[in-house]
Amino acid sequence: MGRVQDKICFVTGAAGGIGAAVARMLAKEGAKVAVADVADAEPLAKEIGGKFHRLDVTDEAQWADAIGAVDKKMGRIDVLVNAAGIEGDLQAGNPETTSLAEWRRVHAVNLDGTFLGCRAVLPVMKRAKKGSIVNIASIVSYFGSPNAVAYSTSKGGVQTFTKSVARYGARDGSRIRCNSVHPGVIRTRMIKNIWAESARLLNRSAEDVEKLSLRMVPFGELGEPEDVAYLILYLASDESRYVTGSEFQVDGGWHLVEARS
Repeated sequence: MGRVQDKICFVTGAAGGIGAAVARMLAKEGAKVAVADVADAEPLAKEIGGKFHRLDVTDEAQWADAIGAVDKKMGRIDVLVNAAGIEGDLQAGNPETTSLAEWRRVHAVNLDGTFLGCRAVLPVMKRAKKGSIVNIASIVSYFGSPNAVAYSTSKGGVQTFTKSVARYGARDGSRIRCNSVHPGVIRTRMIKNIWAESARLLNRSAEDVEKLSLRMVPFGELGEPEDVAYLILYLASDESRYVTGSEFQVDGGWHLVEARS
C-alpha cells in the first residue's frame, strides 16, 4: 500500500517542474491524480493514469468546472496542491520600475490562483470534514527580492493566506489542513529563467549568477523537484494529520543565511 493510497488529488502547474514531480510522486504512492495546467499536461496524465484539466488558475469559472468535474466523477477531493506559478519580469521588476500591469499579472497567477483554488475546493472538503491543501510559496517570501517584487510579495501573500485557510479549515470539527511549502533554488524552468534574466540585468554570465546564488545556500547545490515532492507527499498523507498552518522550507538551508543580494 502506498502512503496516499486511493486518495483523490488535484495538482496545478503540472506541465513541468515541481507540479509534475508532485503528480508523479502522489501517483506512485497510490493516489488517483488529476493534473491541471494552462499548458498541455496530457502526456503526464496518461503516464500516471490520471485526468488532465486545462486550467487557467486566474479564471474563477475554470476552477469551478475543474473541481466540479473531479468531485462529480470521484465523489470527493482529498488533496489540493497549488503549484502553478510564474516568476514575472526581472528586467523591470524592482519597486521603482515594475508596472501596475506586471504587478497584477504576477499576483493574478501566484496569489489569486491560490485563493481561487482553495475557495473552489473548500466546499468539497467541508462535506467530508477533512482534506489537505498544500500551497507553494517561496523562500523569498521571508526576505523579499529587490528585482522581483511582484513575485516575492505574491508568495508572501500565499504564506499568510495559508494560515487563514488553516484556521478556517479547523472550524466546526473539520480537519481541513492547509500548509505552505517554500522552495529555494530548485532545478526547474523557473530558476533557469531567473538566472538568465539576472545575468542580463547584472551584465554577468548565467554561470556566474548560478555560482553567486548557490553561495547563499549552505548545501551549495541545486535542489531537485523530487526534494519538494517528497515533502508534499508527507503533507498529503495521513502521516501529517496533526500538521496545519505550518511553513516548510526546502532550500538547502538558504533561510538560515542573511540575504545580501
